[in-house]
Amino acid sequence: MPRYFFDIHDGAAVIDDDGQDLADRKAARAEALDRAAAFAADPRKLGGAGVVVVTVRTDPERVALRLRLVCQIEEMAE
Repeated sequence: MPRYFFDIHDGAAVIDDDGQDLADRKAARAEALDRAAAFAADPRKLGGAGVVVVTVRTDPERVALRLRLVCQIEEMAE
């Protein structure tokens, strides 16, 4: 079973040094979506730019996929 690493960037970087064994890339994609959804559930976690990036790696140098979640709020003048 391959090991995938999930780095989170939301204004600060949290690098996953442990990883998680998952069946395949499809399962890694689903896990990345779950992790991004946790930020979407509380947009205050999205940092100043309103963006979180989940980078999925298969080893220290190989990126399998990158998921970018953007939350933009435009307030109009009253």
